[in-house]
Amino acid sequence: METPAVHLVLLAKFAGVLLFVAGSGASLLARTREERRRATHRIASTGLFIAWSGGFALASLSAIPLTELWIVLGLGLSLSAHIVTVSAVERGATRGHVVAFAALLLGILGAMIFRPVFGA
Repeated sequence: METPAVHLVLLAKFAGVLLFVAGSGASLLARTREERRRATHRIASTGLFIAWSGGFALASLSAIPLTELWIVLGLGLSLSAHIVTVSAVERGATRGHVVAFAALLLGILGAMIFRPVFGA
């Protein structure tokens, strides 16, 4: 059942996802280490925290167990994507960083859209 609380959490989660992707993209495109650091740690990290918090709240409100395969995949892949971004902070982003981030982002979207479950 969708309530106003669920809609607010969905809005917050969407904003978090936008911050995460925008901050990560800015970090991968930035030219200086300080710009990369700021985009990664202030914007992308905050966005990931908001997106994860919103996801946990939605799962709780919807009585969906956090052990569903699509949720575990989303958490793992989003953490991996953030690690790729963080690893590019000191030396700058290489083509490998960009490709890895894009592939992980597609994996996250696939898990959220197709929602695979254990034993299916």
